[in-house]
Amino acid sequence: MRVQAVVRDVVLLGVTVAVGWWMRGGTPVLASGSGSGADGNLAFQVSGMGPDTALTVYNTNNRTLYVYPRIQQGNSHISCGYSFAMTSPGAPMERQNCGVAEQVR
Repeated sequence: MRVQAVVRDVVLLGVTVAVGWWMRGGTPVLASGSGSGADGNLAFQVSGMGPDTALTVYNTNNRTLYVYPRIQQGNSHISCGYSFAMTSPGAPMERQNCGVAEQVR
């Protein structure tokens, strides 16, 4: 009887871990480049669900987060909404609207 209880507990623990692993979210996907300039130093993260889904791009060269809000709405041209320049860890950040030069290449 004791072995059956241990097996049951191990199975329940395994199911709990599997469900937790499946439900995890917000894991950033790091961009990989072929060494072609600044594009190799970008990290991407998609957050939210449905119409409020946002894409965040972090550029390690200038320590700036670029936020593209509502990426599942509108047409196929998605503009940067705003950015955050990170001067040092823990320091306050100021939200800045993306300029025209950042939106159009």
